[in-house]
Amino acid sequence: MALYLQNSIGILLAKEMVITYLRFVFYKRESTQLFLRHKVVNELLILEKIKTRHFVSEYSFRFCNSNCVCDETLNGKLRSIGQKQQQEDPCQTKTRVVGDVEYCDRYWECVNGRPELFDCPNGLVFAGKHRGVTEGCDYPWRANYCEGKRQANPPIQAEHCDWLYGIFGHETSCTRYWTCWNGTATEQLCIGGLLYNERSRSCDWPENVEGCQKHPLCNDDPNGNVPLGKSCNRYWQCQGGYPRLQRCPAMLVFDRRSLRCVVPPTEDCDVPPTPAGYDGELGPDGNAQEPEEENLPPGVSPLPPQVSNNNNHNANQQLRGHQNHQQHQQNHQLQQQQQRNRT
Repeated sequence: MALYLQNSIGILLAKEMVITYLRFVFYKRESTQLFLRHKVVNELLILEKIKTRHFVSEYSFRFCNSNCVCDETLNGKLRSIGQKQQQEDPCQTKTRVVGDVEYCDRYWECVNGRPELFDCPNGLVFAGKHRGVTEGCDYPWRANYCEGKRQANPPIQAEHCDWLYGIFGHETSCTRYWTCWNGTATEQLCIGGLLYNERSRSCDWPENVEGCQKHPLCNDDPNGNVPLGKSCNRYWQCQGGYPRLQRCPAMLVFDRRSLRCVVPPTEDCDVPPTPAGYDGELGPDGNAQEPEEENLPPGVSPLPPQVSNNNNHNANQQLRGHQNHQQHQQNHQLQQQQQRNRT
């Protein structure tokens, strides 16, 4: 009998030592892991795979005692070890999906009545009530998604892509940028004399973009007009040293001497052509290049962006007013020329 008790006590002590050791070894790892489904087993270490849609499965470690008390609170709220704020249970909400309280690129979804953890695609974060671009996830800069939180997953880089998903500046061009979708980079072009703005991640007026020098095309007159190659109805209009592609009104041609749109004929143009209208960037020869077809991923706002401050709004108003005034003058000149022809 004494030998039996001695053996039982020895087994219990050995069991407690194993559990204590496992707690010590895995506690640090567990402190960075979040709650997952687990089975309640008396004083046993439970290993379960994390379910994720985009990354290699990992393991979560849980301890439960004989009273079914585990290392998280079982009261409709979920909590990880060492985490002060409680995690909301998605199965207790109408949407059945909630964001993680610590990581902005993770979210909880109620699957078959039980909460499961998922990761957003690399470079995206949980969009919450917003629509997002895919699987309820969005670009982190489109809203304050990560305010007070951090991203759990490090960037996965690909060619021209800092993350697998995102919009990134071009390495050599101020008018081009990259859209990355699942690690595939597509080169995009800012048209109409706009430049890519790293801060707003969109095409913007050149005066709002730092680090891009003014084009030498406008060196002679920073606010004048410049012929566009051999084109008869298109020309560059310099505004503050930045060229913007313009087109003469109908039935007018661009005069290389007066640098204005006039009634034909001129020395270079007899009949105003009617090509398909497009804007482009300057090529190596100073001519406009036809832009490539836009191939933006779902959910990306059209470029250029909406005006967000008073300075840009005033600048756009001045630009539209200048263009309207110029068109009015050209139409007036056309009417005067027609009257002289009648007389």
